[in-house]
Amino acid sequence: MASDEPPHQNIRGLLFPNAPFFSKKNIEDTLDNVPHDGDIIIASYPKTGTTWLQYIVMQIVSKGELYPKFDDCVLKYVPFLEMSGVSVLDKMEKPRMYKHHCPYNMIQKNDKAKYLYVYRRPEDTIISYYHFLINLNRNPPELDAFFEKFLSGEIGYGSYFDHVLSFYTHKNDENVLLVCYEKLLHNRRDEILRIAKFLGEEYYRNLAEDESLLEAVLERTSFDYMKKNLSLTNSNARKEEEKKTINFFRKGVVGDGKKSLSSDQLKRLKDVVKEKLNGSELLNEWITE
Repeated sequence: MASDEPPHQNIRGLLFPNAPFFSKKNIEDTLDNVPHDGDIIIASYPKTGTTWLQYIVMQIVSKGELYPKFDDCVLKYVPFLEMSGVSVLDKMEKPRMYKHHCPYNMIQKNDKAKYLYVYRRPEDTIISYYHFLINLNRNPPELDAFFEKFLSGEIGYGSYFDHVLSFYTHKNDENVLLVCYEKLLHNRRDEILRIAKFLGEEYYRNLAEDESLLEAVLERTSFDYMKKNLSLTNSNARKEEEKKTINFFRKGVVGDGKKSLSSDQLKRLKDVVKEKLNGSELLNEWITE
């Protein structure tokens, strides 16, 4: 990214990444897209487990058959709308699966579509997001400065806390399923069965009644397997020398944030969490004394 280009673009009051592969038109079309009945929409804030969840959903819906290269996935099988644009949806067979990073309050709704939202502890999200921007050649500020921008929401997709709350307040809606990254990491079998049941009774039975299929899905959606087999080529880079393989999987652990941030930063983060999540059940998940 050229140094004179701003890192973000303000669209309808929210900061989005400003990059060649995030056009204003694609972002606005994503916000205006009205889901069809039966659509499966994977939503999240960046670096909270999106890629992981999308491959879990693909494996469930396809009975373990669909495991495309990441480049094909992000543009064809589970298109990332801000990057791919919405026209690709017209070519997809049902059930259409796609993803975006937009908050609930800014997107169009359909009660007969299914929304899956994955979220993660904020301190780990900060570190994962920061290292991902470095990997993308996005030249983020130093970690201390990035931390400040995360707290204030002056980064792509805005305030993490507002973003999570936009979906969390709909956690009891029949067509919304919240997936906690930490719970998925620690109890993948039960969580994958829970996701399958949400997607449809048929998908649940396929896994519950076929142990070999469930084991195969568990293997292919393990962190080590995905890190080994999936990466994205930065084909939108303007110069040949800037093209490189982008790995979406760095550590896949809980607790990296506590090791990487200072005690003062962790205290300030906890104070912001308490302020932002006051009155929400999510506060009890994230604040552990």
